Amino acid sequence: MGRLIVFWFPFSCSFLYRFLHTGVMSDVHVTEHLARIGILLDYSSGRLLFFNAERGLVLFAIRHKFTDAAHPAFALEKAGVLTLCTGMELPEFVKQS
Repeated sequence: MGRLIVFWFPFSCSFLYRFLHTGVMSDVHVTEHLARIGILLDYSSGRLLFFNAERGLVLFAIRHKFTDAAHPAFALEKAGVLTLCTGMELPEFVKQS
């Protein structure tokens, strides 16, 4: 699968999330600050989703046939706080799809 890189850019009236995967850049503009972003890997179905964890809205999705282990890595460009929560219950929008 290679690497998937996510950038976040705050603007005065909106926020830009930039997803870079296999040389293709996808921009997602949102008007509200996202306090929590959910990441869901459905390995057997070949889906990787990034979503607004408060509202359950999908920000970005990738379909890929995984053949090797998936290794998540997180980093902050500047000093700050990153909190990871694991074992969350599946959001309703995922259960219905």
